This record gives sequence, structure tokens and C-alpha cells, in this order.
Amino acid sequence: MARLYKSANLFFLPLIFFSCQVLAQHAPPETNAKPSASSESIPHVDSAQFAAKPYVLSNGIKGILVKIPSHSPVDYGPLLKGQLGPSVLLTGQLFLPAKGSKPPYAAVVETPGSGGLGPQHMDHAAALTSAGIAVLVIDPFFGRGIKDTVADQNQLTFAASAYDVLAAVKFLRSRTDIYANRIGATGGSRGGTAVLMAETAPVSDAVLGRENGLRAVVAGYPWCGVQFYSAHLADHASLLVMQGDHDDWVSFQQCQDETHAMGVAGQDVVMELFPGARHAFDREGVPPTNIPSAITSTTFPTVYMDDQGRYYNMRTGRVDPALAGQTISQYSIKGGFLKKGVTIGSEGTQAKEFSDEMVNFFKAKLAQ
Repeated sequence: MARLYKSANLFFLPLIFFSCQVLAQHAPPETNAKPSASSESIPHVDSAQFAAKPYVLSNGIKGILVKIPSHSPVDYGPLLKGQLGPSVLLTGQLFLPAKGSKPPYAAVVETPGSGGLGPQHMDHAAALTSAGIAVLVIDPFFGRGIKDTVADQNQLTFAASAYDVLAAVKFLRSRTDIYANRIGATGGSRGGTAVLMAETAPVSDAVLGRENGLRAVVAGYPWCGVQFYSAHLADHASLLVMQGDHDDWVSFQQCQDETHAMGVAGQDVVMELFPGARHAFDREGVPPTNIPSAITSTTFPTVYMDDQGRYYNMRTGRVDPALAGQTISQYSIKGGFLKKGVTIGSEGTQAKEFSDEMVNFFKAKLAQ
């Protein structure tokens, strides 16, 4: 098995944690007791309607339909070199604070996770706009012809998801009603990974330039399986990670390690671990719900990159330029790391606590 660590041909994509549908048949079935709710009961926001009709938030604020130019880089290495891949036009809606407040506004980019747009994203937008902060909700899937990536994360690279966030930042900075230097971002799951990686120094500096990155990021229950070894955020950036200790879709320990490394490196970062909380615990009204099609591996090793996006060889512990994320290694299958079936949802006051922490963080960090 050790040779699989060394072979460039058998090296894994950084998306190994979210392996593709083809590998599903090899993964052992979920053995935990299934929650009573089913995945069919999870509410969604229809992407086609969101692209065509302004959404009205619970506080009465009506969205403005927008299109955001973006790209689809194949991996972090090419992204850092300016190789952005095919262009795409993302759909989204911009929600401005209620009439009576005066622009320009601080703003937050909201990006969804693997399941696409949901009511929780609109709830976040309502909470933030009520606090005087504009929100740009983007849909990374509709413009690319993707329904969701729950069972097949290889439809869209995580590098592309991170770039989408920064493309949305560029869009906001083109508007006179938004403060260019008071922009944050938030997302959950894949979206949490996207905003976290968008705030890292290598990605932010490559796309936006030094001193021009996101001011603040709230990453909800992200996957931290791929990390920059340097553990640095963009200049003047702040990061809040919120995760549950009963999450069975991502490894909260990997995020603990990442945020700890960032803290040691002098970055402004806090990780909050919610006792008893599962994945997607910001979904109000969605009880613990089984997603049988989701493939995960909470035990697969962390993958590290240098600031050029080159991977460290786990066998040697050194950067190996020959390693490239082009195929998923059979190591993940033969090693028995994959499993099928996860649980998402909230209980009690978890969703409200998440929302309150998010709003308070952005109010403090985007105040000036």
C-alpha cells in the first residue's frame, strides 16, 4: 500500500473525500441507525425560478436578478497560475438592506453547498439584510447545467467553487452601492470550503491581489481535507468556522487542525464546535435526515499544498511536482476509506445559534 503514496499515476484528486458515483458500489453501506426523516423531505429553492424571478425574503426585501462572470479552473495549481478554465455566467440575486438605510453597504457573498440553494440561504440573507448588510446569493450550479453534487462531487472542482466566490467579490466591487473594502462571504459544506479557500492568502492574492481580499468569512461545516501548508489568510482577513461534533459527512478534526495552524501562524481565526450538532445544522425545520446517496470518508488523510498549489507526497512528506489531481486513486477504495450515507439537519436552537453567531461576526468585522 505504501507505493500508492508514491505513484504519481495513482495519486488522488483533492476531491477524494467526495468521491464520484462510480465508486459508490465499492463503499460499505451506512451502518448507523437511520433518522426518521427522508432526504425527499428536505426543502430546496428551485434554481430555474431563482434565475428568472426575484425572490422575496421573509423580511420583505426583494432580490435583484444578476449575472456574475466566472470560470471553472481544474485545480488550485492551475488557478494560482492564472489558468482559469472555461468561462461561465453564474446566476444570482442581490439583496440590499431595506429602504431608509443609506448606501454604500457592507456586503456578504452567500454560496450553497452540494445540495444547491435552500431556504437556509434565504434565512441568512434575511438576517443579514435586517442587520444592514447586503447579501449576494450565488448559484454555482445552474449556469453550469448541474443539479447538485451530493453523489458526484467531481462535476465541479473545489478550485472552481473558490473562484466563484472571488468572482462574486469582483462583481460587488463594480457597484457604487457596495463598500469595496467591506465584503465578506459565507457558505456551508462545499460552500463552506469554497469561502474558506477563497480567503486563503495564495488563492486570494492570485485572483484579487494583495490587500484586496475578503474582510471576513463564516465557513459552516466545511470540508478541510485539502489545506495550504502555510496556513495564511489574506491580509486583514478574519475567519469563523462553525462545525458540529456529530458531523458524519466531513471531519471536524481536520478543520480543528487547520484553524489551529492558522492561529499559530498569527491569523485572526476562531473555530466553534457545537455539541451534538450534525452536518448542515443551520437548516431550520429540517430534523436529522439521512442522505443515502452521499459518499464520504471522514478518515482519509489530509492533503497539503504549497503556495503554488503543488501537493505534498504523503509518503515522503515533501512537495512533489509530479503529483497531479487527474485521477482518483484506487488507494481510497482498497484502503476501505469510503462509506455511503450521511445525516444532515438541526435540532433545538442550533439553526438560530448559527445565524446569530454569523450575523454578530459580520457586524463586528465589516463595521468599518
